[in-house]
Amino acid sequence: MTEAVRNVTTVIWPFAAILLSFVMVQAAMFMVNALRFNKKYNLYSREELVSIAKSATVSTIGPSLSVVVVVIAMISLVGPAVTFMRTGVIGAADYELWLADVVATAMGVTIGGEGFTEAVFTCAIFGMVLGSAPYMLNLLISLKPLDKAAQKASTKKRSFIPVLGMTAELGFLGYWALSTASGGAPKTVGIIAGLLSSMAVTTLVKKSGNEKLNDWVLGIALVGGMTAAAIAETILG
Repeated sequence: MTEAVRNVTTVIWPFAAILLSFVMVQAAMFMVNALRFNKKYNLYSREELVSIAKSATVSTIGPSLSVVVVVIAMISLVGPAVTFMRTGVIGAADYELWLADVVATAMGVTIGGEGFTEAVFTCAIFGMVLGSAPYMLNLLISLKPLDKAAQKASTKKRSFIPVLGMTAELGFLGYWALSTASGGAPKTVGIIAGLLSSMAVTTLVKKSGNEKLNDWVLGIALVGGMTAAAIAETILG
């Protein structure tokens, strides 16, 4: 870390701690309200909740590992306080680092390089915050109308809302697959291997009737995809 980053970090730590505290409290409140709602309407049994918790735990491992790799680079460039403050709220470490680099480049310097002063670093932090603002505004604008539309859809036999949700998810997965596959043959092999792994586990569940394997579908697909990509990288160079 540069001297400028160290100086600003001492000022940022209290704000980072406050912001992360809000995140943790918010997560706890969501969990409590969700469990109360489930208990009131009896949507899921205890066994189903345990299964959901296992699936959620497994599904966070892969994305968390990828974030950790970028976080290590972020700490060396923008310091631990800014890193924890931004990734603890947004979670897209590579996006945050890219925003900081855009601001620094616009001011004629590089992150951690010569001329990266406290003023430039402060502007970079503002760039990170403002770069994520559209996501927050989108939630404020679209979340409530979509919630009302979903409630109305539940009372109708035919509705566009379920189709909207499915197409949005397919669009996201398609965009991610295409952007990842453009990185070369090993990544394409990893995507295909992950897909085949998940299909194999799903087929095995149907044949064996062992529903507990459903908790590990994503984890097995991640391991299968990463292993195949690593082997392809080694073979193809």
